[in-house]
Amino acid sequence: MLSDYDPLIVINSKLRIISDLQQLLVHLSNNWLNGIINQTETEAKIKKDRCEICNSKEDKNKLQGHHIGGRKHDHRQITVCLICHPELTQRQTLWDTRWLDENQSETLRLAFFYMGLYDILMLKAQKTEKPVYAQLASFLTPIIATLLKGETD
Repeated sequence: MLSDYDPLIVINSKLRIISDLQQLLVHLSNNWLNGIINQTETEAKIKKDRCEICNSKEDKNKLQGHHIGGRKHDHRQITVCLICHPELTQRQTLWDTRWLDENQSETLRLAFFYMGLYDILMLKAQKTEKPVYAQLASFLTPIIATLLKGETD
């Protein structure tokens, strides 16, 4: 009976639960992001039944598609609610001004995709209170800087 309360057993058991939950979150994030990255133009047009940022379940008529890298630069989209979409769109207004022009190089289009992915991950971290998304986003910053700089040299 008292052995059920052994600190070593209790703590190790709880740490395994935390580890399992973290692994599940990483696995789900990996599947979600791979789905976005490998999205075809046809798949981009299909709305999900919930916001991919805050996970709110809405009437499909109240969900919208958000172009990750901007409509001019990439077909890939996520489904967002009427609250999250303006927040993501507002973040795009702060991007490098070359984003406003059409027919950009493949390097810049990729930079804009990464910028959009960064914004999505940061907002998802904020809305879901899961720091793993912000951690992943932080790894994108040097990649974005390199891609943007590469176009100005």
